[in-house]
Amino acid sequence: MPINHKYIPSLSSLLTFETAARLGNLTKAANELCVTPTAASKQIKNLEAFLNTQLFIRSKQGVKLTPKGEEYLSGVVGALEILASSSAQLDDDADAIALNVEIGSCFSHFWLLPRLDDFRNTHPDVPLNFVINNERNIGDNSDYDIAFFYSSIDSINKNNHLLFAERIILVCSPAFKDKYPQCTDINALWRLPILQLKEPLAFWEGWETWAKLYDVPFQEPQNVIQVEDQVSVIQAALNHAGIALAWDWQVRDLLQSGQLVAITTPVDFDKNAFFLSLSEQSRHPAARQFIDWVIGSERVQN
Repeated sequence: MPINHKYIPSLSSLLTFETAARLGNLTKAANELCVTPTAASKQIKNLEAFLNTQLFIRSKQGVKLTPKGEEYLSGVVGALEILASSSAQLDDDADAIALNVEIGSCFSHFWLLPRLDDFRNTHPDVPLNFVINNERNIGDNSDYDIAFFYSSIDSINKNNHLLFAERIILVCSPAFKDKYPQCTDINALWRLPILQLKEPLAFWEGWETWAKLYDVPFQEPQNVIQVEDQVSVIQAALNHAGIALAWDWQVRDLLQSGQLVAITTPVDFDKNAFFLSLSEQSRHPAARQFIDWVIGSERVQN
């Protein structure tokens, strides 16, 4: 049966619709698609006129799908995925090229690897190459497809997608808390075993900046255990060695499982954040799929 072209809108309008629905904001969609907000808005209006259907409810906060819009989105995403897959299959080199993902050790250990099977189930044909790097500067993107960065909050743009806001919490194991019940007393904190990085990166937040934002006087800890990296900090806390300063996304699953307990409420910092960055040089057909999967998985967690 021939395809009825009468009911096929333009590809650009479908891409704008999918992006706006995913991001919930026309300006963000325009930035991702490298067009002006006016152009993105016009694409949506043209699509709604073509379908004779309202797809979005617009407000100052952004856009929200109507029930018909939600129904249409399901079909559009499916069609775009089929198109992307069919196009990738025509690329003779597509199967041979791995998606190069540069990540920090904590993101790998505590977030990505425990969830990776979900991505493999939905994208079994995408070869992946993970490289651990905690110190690359955002924007230095010549040899990866996607990278995970800790950077200034001002780094957000069409290629740099904010993944985790910076929120710091103090944690320890239940056994440590039982042994040192005074650990919940902030004034006693500095006399208890504290876990610290041996050589912390200069731009990372630390115990002094945490104390300042938490509004408690900082004191030089009297019982410090130094370790090589942040993964070791959290592993040491799991093994009852002391109190760890951690970002909330690093320990979320461990807190939910009861392997760690929080001894303070989270503190929000507003200077830096954690990003997924898409290299401007990347042409890998699965790069956008991987970023969408990570961001979608994190939204489900929240």
